[in-house]
Amino acid sequence: MRVTILRGISGAGKTTWVKDHVADAVVVSADHHFTIDGEYKFDRSKLQENHNKCFKKFLEAILKSELWIIVDNTNIETWEYAPYVLAARAYDYEVELITFICSVELSQSRKDLVPTEQLQNMQKRLDEETEYMPQRFRSIHRVINIC
Repeated sequence: MRVTILRGISGAGKTTWVKDHVADAVVVSADHHFTIDGEYKFDRSKLQENHNKCFKKFLEAILKSELWIIVDNTNIETWEYAPYVLAARAYDYEVELITFICSVELSQSRKDLVPTEQLQNMQKRLDEETEYMPQRFRSIHRVINIC
């Protein structure tokens, strides 16, 4: 049983990677909870609530002993993905952490909903967090360079 946690700025290709490479996993994402009648509608006031729903769905998948669970969120900072790692390990899941590297320009062209300044801020934090990632997470980490 395994858990794959995806990291990367908005528009880096995480969701596309899942669609292109994964057929048999349970995918959890806060973005799923922003989709209403098939249309994505981001509402900042619902961000925490939707991340809570995502984590709850993740825990439900663990309790069902799903074979492969993918967490498709930005997971920029350690505090965002650490709870997933800890819960997965508590239930004896193998865990991998994948960081998607993509230029802000390409990300912007894919997700024009996110302002360039916000993407630049996310990229800076992602770079810093990746550089100073705690060793316990480095051992399960790999990078996919999209651009």
